[in-house]
Amino acid sequence: MNNTNKCKIILLTGYLGSGKTTLLQYILKVQNLYQVAVIQNEFSDEMGIEAPLMVDNNGDIFDSFFELPNGCICCSAKGQLMTAIQYFIEKKPNIQFIIIESNGLADPSSLIKELWVDQGLNLPAELATIVGLIPSHKFKNLYELEIFRKQIIHADILLLNFQDLCKQEDLVIIEKQLMIINPNAKLIKSERAQIDIQNVFEADKADNKIFNQEHIHFEEVGNITKLFLNLHTPNITQQEWNMKIGQMLWEEGLNVMRIKGLLFCKDEQVMYSLQGVEDIFEITPTNLPSINQSNLSKILIIGQQITEEVIKKIILSN
Repeated sequence: MNNTNKCKIILLTGYLGSGKTTLLQYILKVQNLYQVAVIQNEFSDEMGIEAPLMVDNNGDIFDSFFELPNGCICCSAKGQLMTAIQYFIEKKPNIQFIIIESNGLADPSSLIKELWVDQGLNLPAELATIVGLIPSHKFKNLYELEIFRKQIIHADILLLNFQDLCKQEDLVIIEKQLMIINPNAKLIKSERAQIDIQNVFEADKADNKIFNQEHIHFEEVGNITKLFLNLHTPNITQQEWNMKIGQMLWEEGLNVMRIKGLLFCKDEQVMYSLQGVEDIFEITPTNLPSINQSNLSKILIIGQQITEEVIKKIILSN
C-alpha cells in the first residue's frame, strides 16, 4: 500500500461529556461513502456499552468496532492500539478510515506521538485529522484544566458543541479564546454533534489560514505562549531544517506543546510541511510548489517559555 492509499486515522478528542460518542454515532449513521472502522477507548466499566449502540446508515449493528480496555490509550493500551489498527487493515484491506475515540481524560500529545513513531514500522496508516470537541456550556470551568487546553491546542478541527445551551455573547467570547490558543484550527459550531461529516473525512490540513499572515506575531494567554514567525530562509536545506527543529525541541529547554509550519527548503521544488508535538516532529513534502513562495518559511509555535529571540537565533544561525 503506497502513501496515497494509506488508511487515514481520524482522532476524536475532548473532555468527558463533550459529545465524542454522539459524534461517532452520528457519523456512522449518516455516512455511506467510505469504508470505516472504529476503535474506542474508555474506562473498563464502560466496556460493552457503546458497541451495541453503533449502527450504520441502514440501521444495522456496525461490525467494524473494536473496544480497548484499561482506560487511557496513551498508557496501558498502547500496544493494543497498534494491534487493533493492524487488525482492521489486514481484515479489511479496502478500509479507508479508522476513527479513534480517545478517553476524555487522555493527553492527546502522547497518542499523537505514538501514532507518528509507529509510522516508522511501515504500518499502512497515517494520522490525518485530529478533531477536538468543546462542550460550550462547560467551557469556562474546563478551561482551567491543563488537559482541556492541550486538547484544544492539538486539534486540527475544533467542534464547538452544545451551542444551543450557551448564550450568544458567551459563544463569541469562547470562539475568540479558541482562536487565540489554536488559530490554525478550523472552527465548527454544532448542536448535539450534528455536522457536515465531510468536514471530518475531507479535512484539508494544508488549509493553514494563519500562514497567510505576513508578520511576526507573539501573544501570551495565561501561561500559554503563541508565536508566529514569517522568515526568509533561502539557504536552509531540508536536512538543516531537521537539525534546527531538533535543536529547538531537544536542546534549548523550550516547552513546545505544538509546532506547525510551511518550510522553504533550498534546492527543493515543493514546500515542506512541519508538524510536531512536544519532542516529536516530522518534516514532509507537500504538493505546494516553492517557486512562488519568495523563500518564505512560516512557523507557528504554541507552548510555554517560548521567546522570539531564541527561536530566530536557532533558525537563522549558520
